[in-house]
Amino acid sequence: MKEYCVYWHERGEPRHEVFSDLSEAEMFSCMIRGLEGVEYVEVSEEESIDFEELSEMFPEDFPST
Repeated sequence: MKEYCVYWHERGEPRHEVFSDLSEAEMFSCMIRGLEGVEYVEVSEEESIDFEELSEMFPEDFPST
């Protein structure tokens, strides 16, 4: 599954926000571009983390309850 991350710098500090829909990520990136102190805005498409797959790969890190 894909997720869309918006990365930006605000007053020199790195920030990010994650969206499940590309149009939401693009709308958010357009909104923050106009804010004071915001620079370097980027939208990135990434694979979301599958925790079930991770628990199979690293069972010691995901103990059963």
